[in-house]
Amino acid sequence: MINGIESIAYDKDYHVIISQSHESYKQEKLNVEHLASRSIDGLLIALSSETQDIGYLRHLYAKGLPIVFFDRVPEDFETHKVIANNFKGSFDATEHLILSGKRTIAHLTNSENLSITKERLAGYKAALVKYHIEFKPELVKYCQHGGMHSAELEEAVKELLPLKPDGIFISSDRLTTGCIMALKKTNPEVAHKIAIAGFTNSNLVELFSPSLTSVKQPAFEMGQVATELLISMIEAKRPVTEFETKVLDTELVKKR
Repeated sequence: MINGIESIAYDKDYHVIISQSHESYKQEKLNVEHLASRSIDGLLIALSSETQDIGYLRHLYAKGLPIVFFDRVPEDFETHKVIANNFKGSFDATEHLILSGKRTIAHLTNSENLSITKERLAGYKAALVKYHIEFKPELVKYCQHGGMHSAELEEAVKELLPLKPDGIFISSDRLTTGCIMALKKTNPEVAHKIAIAGFTNSNLVELFSPSLTSVKQPAFEMGQVATELLISMIEAKRPVTEFETKVLDTELVKKR
């Protein structure tokens, strides 16, 4: 995504300052307020897994700072947003597991308050409904820190294994790789018997063991589109009042 952002920004003579929240609301707020104090022209932001209060962003936006959200976006903020088709990506992944013969499919996901969590959970549920499989809340495990803490992931896996899932749909890159490691650590014999489908843009998917069906986000394109929208806001001659939510398609890459 950063590569996509830079490919547009540098071509239009803008410099990119990259700042990571590490899934911490406190760090996100500190980073953004520091950047705003340095007179940045605009802000591209994907919300951290802990973020629930975006009042500080509303304050900066009201003062005239152009803001575009990407990937993890708030529902009630009037500006441009760029997201993947999270519903379809999760539906396709869950359907693939079902068509592979799996019937007890767990879902490992991020913090409940994130937009991607809600959209991907909806896609997972829709696939279960289509194939007349009962949705069981106990098969859904939320990781409030988005996989940043290995202990949190290991605890989620330990809670899932007694339910004997034959498939797991995982909703983010870090959770996907972390879950595979946690499965191997917790119960290596069972790890190879559970089919896994998850969101990941890793170029090393074919090296994963157990093998993985992946949902790839158009990350590079998301970065490009978000940057183009932000620059259009920065360079607008008058206040921008009409906004777009761009939804980009995901790609299901089935394991070989």
